[in-house]
Amino acid sequence: MGRLTDENGRPARPPRWADWLLSRFCPAGLEDELQGDLLEMYAYWVKTVGLPAARWRYALAVLRLIRPFSGSTSSQSRDDSQPFSLHPTMLRNYLKIAFRTLSRNKLYTALNIGGLTFGVTCFLLIGLYLFDELTFDQQHRNANRIYRVVEYKSVKGEATTVAAGSYKLAAESRKTIAEIENTTRLARIGRANLINPENPVNFQETVTNADENFLHIFDFPLVLGDKHTALKEPNSIAITEELAMRLFGTIQVLGKTLRFSHMDAPLKVTGVLKNHPPNSSFDFNLLVSEASYRNTDYYRQTVSSDWASTDFSVYFLLKPNTSSETVSAKLTKLVLANFKPEPGTMLSFSLQALKDIHLHSEGIIDGARNSNVEAIAQGSPFYLRIFSFIALFVLCIAGINYMNLATARSSNRLKEIGVRKSIGAERSNLAYQFLVEALLMTTFSLLVALVLVNVMLPFFNQFVKKQLTLGFSTDYRIWLMTLAATLLIGVLSGSYPALLLSGFKPALLLKGMQFNQRGSLSVRKALVVFQFTISTVLIIGTIVLYWQVRFLNTANLGFNKDLLVVIDVNTGTARDRFETIKADMAKIPSVKNVSVTSRVPGEWKTYRTVKINTQGKAHEPQIAYLIGADKDFLKTFEIKLLAGRNFVNPTDSTSVLLNETAARRLHITEPSDQLVEIPAMSGGSGFQPVSPDNTPFKARVIGIVKDFHFQSLKTRVEPLVLAYNQNPIHVIDYYTARIDAQGISQTLEKLKAVLLEADPNEPFEYHFLDQQLALFYQEDARRQTLLIGVALATIFIACLGLFGLATYSAEQRIKEVGVRKVLGASPVNLAALLSGDFLKLVLMANGIAFPIAWWAADQWLQGYAYHIALEWWMFALAGLLALLIALLTVSYQAIKAALVNPVKSLRSD
Repeated sequence: MGRLTDENGRPARPPRWADWLLSRFCPAGLEDELQGDLLEMYAYWVKTVGLPAARWRYALAVLRLIRPFSGSTSSQSRDDSQPFSLHPTMLRNYLKIAFRTLSRNKLYTALNIGGLTFGVTCFLLIGLYLFDELTFDQQHRNANRIYRVVEYKSVKGEATTVAAGSYKLAAESRKTIAEIENTTRLARIGRANLINPENPVNFQETVTNADENFLHIFDFPLVLGDKHTALKEPNSIAITEELAMRLFGTIQVLGKTLRFSHMDAPLKVTGVLKNHPPNSSFDFNLLVSEASYRNTDYYRQTVSSDWASTDFSVYFLLKPNTSSETVSAKLTKLVLANFKPEPGTMLSFSLQALKDIHLHSEGIIDGARNSNVEAIAQGSPFYLRIFSFIALFVLCIAGINYMNLATARSSNRLKEIGVRKSIGAERSNLAYQFLVEALLMTTFSLLVALVLVNVMLPFFNQFVKKQLTLGFSTDYRIWLMTLAATLLIGVLSGSYPALLLSGFKPALLLKGMQFNQRGSLSVRKALVVFQFTISTVLIIGTIVLYWQVRFLNTANLGFNKDLLVVIDVNTGTARDRFETIKADMAKIPSVKNVSVTSRVPGEWKTYRTVKINTQGKAHEPQIAYLIGADKDFLKTFEIKLLAGRNFVNPTDSTSVLLNETAARRLHITEPSDQLVEIPAMSGGSGFQPVSPDNTPFKARVIGIVKDFHFQSLKTRVEPLVLAYNQNPIHVIDYYTARIDAQGISQTLEKLKAVLLEADPNEPFEYHFLDQQLALFYQEDARRQTLLIGVALATIFIACLGLFGLATYSAEQRIKEVGVRKVLGASPVNLAALLSGDFLKLVLMANGIAFPIAWWAADQWLQGYAYHIALEWWMFALAGLLALLIALLTVSYQAIKAALVNPVKSLRSD
């Protein structure tokens, strides 16, 4: 056959690995004949089905022809015309021998089961976490056809992306776009008092209203009630089981009434929703029917003609086999046909798949969540990839550990293999025997790992904030993944020693051949280097993550966050009487200072942004954040005033303070009552005029304060305007009190009494600001803990592998040690000699790990606007730890071999 080429004239040779398998494992004497026939078939396949398919068919044909693990030639082999089959009787024999072998070598068995158990346990825990993240919002029957509307808006180059739309967009799209099967919309109105008239205790709850289609599109099961009617009538409400228990102490609440401070009419409970599954992007605990609001003036005058707002979360159920891009284009066209944006404004709409919301909503405002950071944490595809690799690496290291220990024991089984071969055992028999031992070991490890996982899951769930389970009710895909991974690691980790040990000639084995093949030793050393490379990378990652989280929690924020109690203002009475309430709070002896603000540093709610410019300047307005604050704000938060003066009294209602960044952007170096104009403020996804007549808010710059971090350290300090609390842009929303460290609980009771005296209906909602700020970094802290656990497990497993290699080395060099001892070598010298080879391997691993870890850590740190610098000592510390751990691991075997009596060493064998 001539030179074979594909249709483009390129060489079209079969897969090299398939040729190698055929030459290594085909029945004796048939290699040339089979090779010729296969090449003829391959040439035919290349011409008829193409090169890729031909290569696959060739490989499959080879796999069908070869006899597993059979030698190419052997005088002891059976008739090659009879293929080998694994008979049940033979399998029982393999299992019996495996049990006896493992029970005789208890230390070896314990080390192997321990390593594999640790690997499988880590794999299962991380796998459960990843599966939960990847199956967010998959509980809905039509999850693959549900999309939410995302609006992209650019005003003179300033772009915003918000997962929301208008009322008319949701109402009209179903009528005019044929690809849409159904639509629904949600609106989060805010927080209000929810009261059970039979037990009048105030509960502050977030009010969410939904139209009647919501329960048709989404599968939120009703424990009580009918999904077709639960949200259809005015003044109806559906609540979750959890809220029903809090309000009534039972879920049997259909027909009962509730009162909202936002509504005059009572609401009738028409449905009880099953509590949300843990991996749901929705976190509402009540739904008020949209029909309850349709007769209000707001709906009649504003919502009924609304094409431009972003007040609603809009979801579409598309018809099967519909392109979301096609619907997005039609949606944009529909809105622009009924609404004309301002000049210089670009407006477009897209659809985001429901299954992508949890992991792919970075940069999207709202994202179908409440604004509280304690709500469902946003998933991170980056960390999912990292932990996926870690899970695979841990499992891989566990398999490598088994291979090292199996080959380390090989010298003890060489005569056994020789005897069995000399009495007729084929290579395939021996190979299957070693594979059965490996699979038996992994099966034991899996059973122990299942017990460990169930013991550890309550603690694991507590720190990852999930409700993971592993039992009969667990998703079948997790069990399939577990069984497949266990089988794979058993076969792969057992295949190397099976192929290696079963291939020796019996004559050499019975003569006392030493197992010192240079190639196999190099492979084992390479595996140890690989193990410690991964371990060192994880140690460095743990050190970097620890110091970054520590930096985030201890960095100077530009204000003092300690002992600040932040109290929500939830009613108009508490807001209108704030001066009296504030004065009464300040009279409490343990309260040092009190301030009222619209937002607080470290805010978890949405900040108000404004456009601001120096009066008379021609350049474009700057975008800045705005916080309404009183004259005690700087003193309470201990923020430094750099220049000018603070607020003094209500005459400063048209005065503002700027942070350094805002002053720099406005080219103000010294405050001297310069006039600035604020023509617009944020509303929805864009900006709207400050006043109905488009008159800008004019203010005087009276001071400049030092930059402070009013947002997470993941973002840079942005321009900030501090307006007096009586400003026309943002009303007060919080009291903040700085208190003494002693008697905190008594101080809180006194603050509560002051608030309730002013308004008995005002619930006392408070938090400590430092705890709230820590929530910004709680995911980093959890990942740090998880990484520490994985790193420790990986190091432990790697040490078992190193221990196995040290055991093997000590056995192979026992006579050399005896000779050196006779010639005068001390035990210390001998221990150093035996340990040195392994320390070289760890040093080599460090050399590979350092650049990998530096690159990965640097990439991760770039996600923070403020972060630590990578220091040389972090890598040195990780390298020293790896060396110390390795030295402690091998020193036992080294010292043991050095102390052996040389007479016994030299006369053994």
